[in-house]
Amino acid sequence: MCPSCPSFEKTLHYVSPAHGGWGVIRIAATMPESYMLFVAPFACGRHGALGAVLHHIKNQVSYLFIDESDIVSGNYEHLVPDAVEELLAALEKRPKVLMIFVSCLDDLLGTDHEALNARLSEKFTDIRFVTCHMNPFKMDTKVPPQVGLQRSLFSILEKSDVKKNQINMVGNNASVSEDCELFTLMNQAGWKINHIGTAKTLEEFLDFSSSKLNLVLSPSAGLSSKIMEKNLGIPYLPAIPNYDVAAIEKLYHEIENRLGISLGDLSSYKERAVKAIQNAQSIIGDYPVMIDYQAVRRPFTLANVLHDAGFNVKLIAVDAVPGFEKAACEKIMEKIPDLKIIDALHHDSAKFEFVNEECLCIGFNAGYLTKSRHVVDLMEDETLYGFYGVEKLMDMLVTAYQGEHSADELIIKAGIVV
Repeated sequence: MCPSCPSFEKTLHYVSPAHGGWGVIRIAATMPESYMLFVAPFACGRHGALGAVLHHIKNQVSYLFIDESDIVSGNYEHLVPDAVEELLAALEKRPKVLMIFVSCLDDLLGTDHEALNARLSEKFTDIRFVTCHMNPFKMDTKVPPQVGLQRSLFSILEKSDVKKNQINMVGNNASVSEDCELFTLMNQAGWKINHIGTAKTLEEFLDFSSSKLNLVLSPSAGLSSKIMEKNLGIPYLPAIPNYDVAAIEKLYHEIENRLGISLGDLSSYKERAVKAIQNAQSIIGDYPVMIDYQAVRRPFTLANVLHDAGFNVKLIAVDAVPGFEKAACEKIMEKIPDLKIIDALHHDSAKFEFVNEECLCIGFNAGYLTKSRHVVDLMEDETLYGFYGVEKLMDMLVTAYQGEHSADELIIKAGIVV
């Protein structure tokens, strides 16, 4: 780890109502023509059930609740085939993919899911079966729940001998807005951009295996992208959303090099992004800005962009400094020696040290901890990318600065389930 970057002690977490976002059930629901069977004790199912209701996907999930006797007797995994048969008989529309979700308990029991899925596939030949895990105790491992889920979702893709002029955006739960110039530029060059969230049919999703490149927009898709490169022959390019205009231009040139294409003249898009930053700064001035790691995946990079443009960056709330942000972290600490970098999950956060400070908060966590009335409604860079993303984010900063929306209101709107 870089010597100057903060390292946070491992201690009791304070999980505020602002913590969370896309739960595993909601992410899995992006799979087209799919259904979910959640196999778990009552308490574990409650979390997923609440999330399904809040995000209007409860019609895509059913539950097989197991009790202590099922676990102790070893009857647990034998219940699943009967439950699947009963479920399929009850559904009005037969799914093409059935994702069987299991909880932490299953990791301790060591169920042979490969054998179970093979048994189910023999009986229900028209359905693809995928095992998914909701196991928060693996958060600090190499394969936390979000990473494991991405691996499960893309595991149904099969190698294709045909390669088409298309690329996949992977890892971002919400698809990038088609207002982003990359869609226009790729389309003009004769290429298509895929995302699981916009695939209407399973056939369309399976065609992702014919793509020539995976753009990895989140670290959660790093493992699945490596597996797809090995098994499907699809190379990948790390492409986490960035609000640094120069970095965006560099990424676009890298895409050109990887695909052997030209995206044309980028200058007009670049100029609009730069003007958007300048305009936002002229309106917001030196009003204090706080950045939350749940709003953007590159909080330190964004802090550098804002500081260099004249914004008054006062605080960054994170849970760690990921490897791809260490250089940006060192830079911003050199530029702003008194910058506050706090652990958003530390139990001291419950003391609300920053309440009543005047500030513009980018993200719900920072907004909740400060009780600011100026909160940017953004989570995980949703829909933002490229030069368009810079313009849109600057518009969101101005809107939040000129209006009043509390974090509490936005948390309810976002449907966060802790």
